[in-house]
Amino acid sequence: MSAPRPLRLLEVAALPFPSRQGTQVLLDAIARGLAARGHDVHLLVYAHGAFPLDAPYRIHRLPDRPRFRSLRSGPDWRRLALDLVLAAELRRLARALRPDLVHLHNVEAGAAALLLPDRPAPPCVYHAHNLMQHELPSYEGALPPPLARRLGRLLDRELPARAERTLAVSEATRAGLLALGVPPERVVTVEPGVDLEELAAPPVPPPCPFFPEGRREPRSPESLRVAHLGNLDRYQGIDRILDALAVLRRSGWPAELVAITDSDPGWVRRLADRLRVPAGFVPHGSLAGAIDVARSCHVAALARDVPGGFPIKLIALLHAGVPIAATRSAVDGLRVEPVVWVADRDEPGGLADAILSAAAHLRAELRCAAGMRLAAERFSAAAAAERLEAALLPLVRPHEAERS
Repeated sequence: MSAPRPLRLLEVAALPFPSRQGTQVLLDAIARGLAARGHDVHLLVYAHGAFPLDAPYRIHRLPDRPRFRSLRSGPDWRRLALDLVLAAELRRLARALRPDLVHLHNVEAGAAALLLPDRPAPPCVYHAHNLMQHELPSYEGALPPPLARRLGRLLDRELPARAERTLAVSEATRAGLLALGVPPERVVTVEPGVDLEELAAPPVPPPCPFFPEGRREPRSPESLRVAHLGNLDRYQGIDRILDALAVLRRSGWPAELVAITDSDPGWVRRLADRLRVPAGFVPHGSLAGAIDVARSCHVAALARDVPGGFPIKLIALLHAGVPIAATRSAVDGLRVEPVVWVADRDEPGGLADAILSAAAHLRAELRCAAGMRLAAERFSAAAAAERLEAALLPLVRPHEAERS
C-alpha cells in the first residue's frame, strides 16, 4: 500500500558514497526504492565517493574537512572528527528540511544523532546493518578485542533504546538485539533488496563447465575456480575459504581462489601461499564486470564468520545465477537454504563439501534458477522499498501531515 502522501525522509550514513561496498550498494537501493514510491528522499554522507552517481534523490555531503579519502570500512580514529561534523550537519539539515523521519544507517550515524545532546526533533529510526558486538572485535588494531566487544554490546543496546524504532536487516540481527534486552516491539526485521538489471542476467544460469555431464570428474587440467566477491576484511572469512580450498587440493581437486576485490590483497596472498592454494586477484571495477568474473568461476563462496548482518553480495550472486556455497554463519537467519549449498559442519571439510556440491552443475542449474527467481521477487529493490515503507509509516507524527 502506498503512503497517503509523500514523506520527506532524511537518510544519514557516516561513510563515503557511492562505492561498490555492500552497505553503499544497499543505501543507494533504499534511497532509489523510496524515491520511486514518490517520497522526497535526502541522503547525508561524507564528502567523497568512489565514482559519480546520477541519483533520483538529493545527496548532501559534509564539508571536505578534515580531508579524508579512505573507502575502507571499519574503525579509524580520523573518522571521529568527521562524525562530529556529521552530527552538526545532521542537526542543521533536520532543522532546514523538517523531514517526517530521520533514518540512521549503522552505528556511526546512530551515535551522531542519538548519543549526543540536542538530538534531531523528527522521529529517528535506527537501521541495524550488523551487530557491532561481533563485528567491531574483528577489526585488527582498532581496540583490544574484549574492549571492542563491550563497546559493541553497548552500542547494540543503547541505540535501539533511544530510537523510535529499530530496523534489523535479518532475523539473526534482530535476535542479537533482543538478546541484549531490547524490547521485541521496538525492533522489526526489514529484509534488504537491490536491483541488478544492468547485469543482463540470463534467463537460466549458465552451465558449470567443471563437471562435464554431471560426472564427478573434473575437466583436466582446468582448476576448480572459487570466487570471493567484495572486500577482504577479516570478518568476511577469507581464511575459512582458503582452508576449505586447501582441503580440496589435498584431496586431489585442483581448487583455486579468485578474489574480485578492490582491497589490498597482501594478507590473503600471504596466507594462500602458506597454504599452497593458488590465488588470483581481479579488480572489482563495475558491478556488471565483477559479476562477469564471478560467472566465469564455478562456485562463489560466502564464509562471513560474525553473526548478524546481510551480505548484499549474496543477492547479487543469486541475481546472476552463480552457484553459491556458504558456511552456516554466513547465511544464518536469511532463509536462503533452498537456493544455497550450506556447509553441514563448521570446519574446512564442511565448506569444501559444499563447494563440490555446488559445482555439480546438473543439480546446480535448477537451484540457481530458483535463486534467480528469489532475488528478482523477494530481494528486489521494489519489494524491499514496500517493506521499508510499511515499517516507517506508523512512525510519522500526525501533526507533521501539513508541513509548510
